[in-house]
Amino acid sequence: MASELPEVIILHGWSRDAAPSAKWQPIAELLRATDLSVSVLKLPGFELPLEQPWGVDEYIDWLAQQLAQKQNIVLVGHSFGGHLAATYAARYPKQVQKLVLVASAGFRSRSFSARLKRTGFYHLAKFGKKISSSNTLRHMLHRLAGERDYLEANTVMRETMRKVIEHELDAELQNITAETTIIWGENDGITPMEFAHRLQAGIAQTKLELIANARHGVPFTHSQKVAELILGALYA
Repeated sequence: MASELPEVIILHGWSRDAAPSAKWQPIAELLRATDLSVSVLKLPGFELPLEQPWGVDEYIDWLAQQLAQKQNIVLVGHSFGGHLAATYAARYPKQVQKLVLVASAGFRSRSFSARLKRTGFYHLAKFGKKISSSNTLRHMLHRLAGERDYLEANTVMRETMRKVIEHELDAELQNITAETTIIWGENDGITPMEFAHRLQAGIAQTKLELIANARHGVPFTHSQKVAELILGALYA
């Protein structure tokens, strides 16, 4: 019976869109067609108000309140939503039956180029603050660093992004007991394959699914395939 099926909870990624949860509706409808109960949560700071900056701990506390009465959960998270989903599954392992992480964030890259970029950007930003009293140079530096999300966010969400990035998943992954499916776009330039491998190394039960010719927006460019992989994870 449908009532005995798990409930799928979807957490969207960091987005500049006015309604990021709406982008998940095609996948949600594909899943509902199999009689599953599916919810795409609206997150504070995106479609719900956020009056002060939050870090991962505050988001997890909020999520625990939303899910307090639910059991038999399948948690699906994309990018920032994957960061939250993995952290929640680590802290509430008895509540999460299955975990699906799609191009999940939650790490800072250990690659030489990424570390060089972070170090160089830090010093350039400090230098820019000293020589410019306007925002022009700082905006240019953020663009050079590829930080459009940061640049276009309001003050609360800029600080929220900074606080969220401070939390890395590695130390918590060993606490995840749910069977975990990792879905990644083969050509993802936002969350590198290194992140998928760190998830695999830290979580006891994982399966990695690569989608050819897909990038970071794989849930939206390959909705049918992602829905099929989520269903496969549920009934594995």
